[in-house]
Parts: sequence; structure tokens; C-alpha cells
Amino acid sequence: MKTYFNKVSRSDLEFFEKLLGSRNVSTSEEELVVNSIDAFQGDFYRADVVLWPETTEHVVEILRYADQHRIPVYPRGGGTGLTGTVPVYGGIVLSMLKMNKIVEVYEEDMQVTVEAGMIYEKLNKELEKYGLFFPPDPSSGSVCTIGGMVASNSSGLKAVKYGTTRDYVLGFELVFAGGRKMKLGSRTFKYSTGYDLARMMIGSQGTLGVFTEITLRLRKLPQDFKTALAFFPTVESAVKSICKIVRTGLDVAALEFVDEPLIKNISEYKKISFPESKAMVLVEAHGSARYVEDVLEGCCNIFRENDAVDIWITRDREEREFFWSARRSVYPVSLRHSRYLVISDLVVPISKLLEAVLKTYAIAEKYKIKASVIGHFGDGNIHVHWFLGDNRELLPIAHKANDELAEWVIDVGGAVSGEHGIGTEKKKFMKLQHGEAYDLMLQIKRLLDPKCILSPGVIFDVDEVIQ
Repeated sequence: MKTYFNKVSRSDLEFFEKLLGSRNVSTSEEELVVNSIDAFQGDFYRADVVLWPETTEHVVEILRYADQHRIPVYPRGGGTGLTGTVPVYGGIVLSMLKMNKIVEVYEEDMQVTVEAGMIYEKLNKELEKYGLFFPPDPSSGSVCTIGGMVASNSSGLKAVKYGTTRDYVLGFELVFAGGRKMKLGSRTFKYSTGYDLARMMIGSQGTLGVFTEITLRLRKLPQDFKTALAFFPTVESAVKSICKIVRTGLDVAALEFVDEPLIKNISEYKKISFPESKAMVLVEAHGSARYVEDVLEGCCNIFRENDAVDIWITRDREEREFFWSARRSVYPVSLRHSRYLVISDLVVPISKLLEAVLKTYAIAEKYKIKASVIGHFGDGNIHVHWFLGDNRELLPIAHKANDELAEWVIDVGGAVSGEHGIGTEKKKFMKLQHGEAYDLMLQIKRLLDPKCILSPGVIFDVDEVIQ
């Protein structure tokens, strides 16, 4: 179906330049390459042009034109995706980075409306003056956009307490293929007025529409917060502690697992002398000062019961932020140790966490590659780092190992993505994951994007949609 779409022509470029101005249209090799990739190490696909809309009406006109001329369009945020949300069929990369303003803060309602290109970390810095924050906490928060977070339903370090992006989206303005603009959702915290179309759009990865403005519910900044780090002699004792904390119902904001190889990488990079251990658990509590102390005390008691070799409790905000920066550094640190790297995003029932870690190590041994496990274990979310060093030829083997783990995860009642989305990496698992429901998803795609111009090849292949 490569010949189904039209390549961007000189007359197409003239239309876009007239609409957006030449500064917002680029066919330079540098821009095409940079905007045609994300953080997934898969096949390379090159766009024909990069466009930077500055208004919703720009998006309307671009999608209307692209639909008429059958040109594929790939919406793009910060480019931090890890699953291959890339221009499989060439065409237009629609960068939303210039639509990056706060439209309005509704302080009394604890809500905010932002343009889709707003950066997560920048938004929360602006919200601090109101004593509010948007809780999902992706490791890429300094560069990822709100639109990208909604498109992939991302979450991160604090999901165990606060949930995912979907839990905070009240509504949005978006543009469908053909240029039809629509508002979905409402500014109320609940409503029961028919089908919840807004929630259906969240996690669609640019395949159903392009978000332009998004309204989010916010939370009050906690009065106090504190972090503890516990170190364990075995992976089993660390995972057992996590499961006990979840089962006990302790109200933790974050509950993270890091295994020995990644502990050593972080230690070297951040110059931290961690105790010798096979696994580390980071836990954080939010609330009043007394409440935080009580929650952490309960967690530390569980750590001791499970033979923790040492427990560190942060003394102040600066030390807390240092340790969380160390946790967030895992991805760039891993790239320092391995030029070629495959990262999984899998979710299992809490009771299957230990089995998932051990299964990972067994698969790595089978394929004779290195693997390390980290993750948001408080909600069952596992990220495996498959280390390939400088050997690009190992990439197919790593993907095969990752696929085998994904199939096992589905078999035990888990999911192949918790926060990264599908992309080109995981679309092969959609039928296995959803069964007959996959056909219903295809029908929705055909209804909203009958010519399949929106992100073709990212979740759905063109030959599945066009019949």
C-alpha cells in the first residue's frame, strides 16, 4: 500500500508556505531526520516535510488539504516516544511545539486549559503559584508535551497514587481527518450524558484526531513529601516488600523497583555510593508532615521484615530531588552503557511481578543478551532494558526476546503497554491483546479517518483500514 498515498509536491509546499509562512515549513534534511524519529530503535522512515502550526485553524486547514490530496499526517509532540510513532508512509510530520501556551487557569475549579504543545514540566512550574499541579510524572517531563501525553495516555513515577493522564483529562478540542473541528468532554468532574467519546480518544496516538487544546483537572500540591530508598539482598525480597505495601493499602505516591545492574549504572553516573544489593526500592509519601511520617514508617517496617540491608530516608527537599533525578537518569545512563538499547513497557497483575522479573532474566539468558529491570512496580508496570552494546546486529534478537516476554505477559492477564502506547513496535500484538474488540477499533478508525491519513502504520496498517 506504499503507492496509496501521494508524496508532498512542490505545489503542496507552496500551499503550506502560504498558510503557515515559510518559517513554519521545512524540507531540510536535518529537520526531516530529527522529526522523523523518536526514542525507539527500530526501522527508519523519513517524512517529506515538517510543519509547525501555530493555531487550531492552521491544523484544520492542514488536515483538510491532506485529506483531499491523500497525504499522510503524523502529529508530533516532544519526540520522546519509545514505541516508534514515526512517519511510516512519509508525508507530513505535524509538530505541535509552537502551540505551547496556557490558555486559562481556573484556580477555583482546580483546572487548566493548555495548547497541545505545552511542555509538562513548564506547566507544573507555572501552576506552582496557584498551589496546584498536574500529577502524572513521566521521566521525560522536561521535554514531553501535554498533547503527546494525552495521545499515549502516559503516566510515570507517581501513577500508583495519582493514576494516568486519562484520569485528568476533562475535555479537549481536536481536529479530525478532513478538517472537522470538535470539542469533546466538559469542565465538570463527572457527567453521565451518553458515550464518553473523549476518553476513547485518549491513547489513540494520533490515529483518530489531532489534539489542539486540552482541559485538565489538577490536584493541590501536597503539604509535605518525603522519599525512602531500601536496598535488598535478593530480587525476591524487594518484590515481596512492594507487594506487601500495596496489599496493606499504604497510601504511597511512588513505589519504584531498580535491579542491580541499573543500580550500578546510576551509582557510577551520579557518584552515589549505594550499599551492595541485588535490588533497590524507592518509595515516596505525600500529605501532611505527620501523615508522611506514618506512611513511610509503615513502609520501612515492611522493608525490615523482608531483610532490607539498608534504608535511607531523605532529609530535605534537595536530597529528595537528587535521588529522583538519579531515578529519572536511567534512560540516558543506559544509553551511555549501550549504544543500542530496546526498552519494554509491560504491565502485569501485582501477583505476577516476581515471575515477570525472573521470566525476563530467563529470556535474556536464552537469547544470550543482557537485560535489566526497572519499573513502577506499585501498579505492576515493568520496563526491561535490553542492552546490546555497540552491536546493532543484536537489535532483531532483542526485539524477538521482547516479543516473547510480551506474549507471556498477555497470557498471564497483563498488557503490552502501560504508558508508552503502541506505535510500530507493538501493533503486532493488538489482535492478540484485544481479540474480537480489535475489529470494533478498526470500524471506529474507518468511521473517523476513512482515507487513513492520520498516523497510518502506527497502530493500524493501511491495508487493514482501506478495503
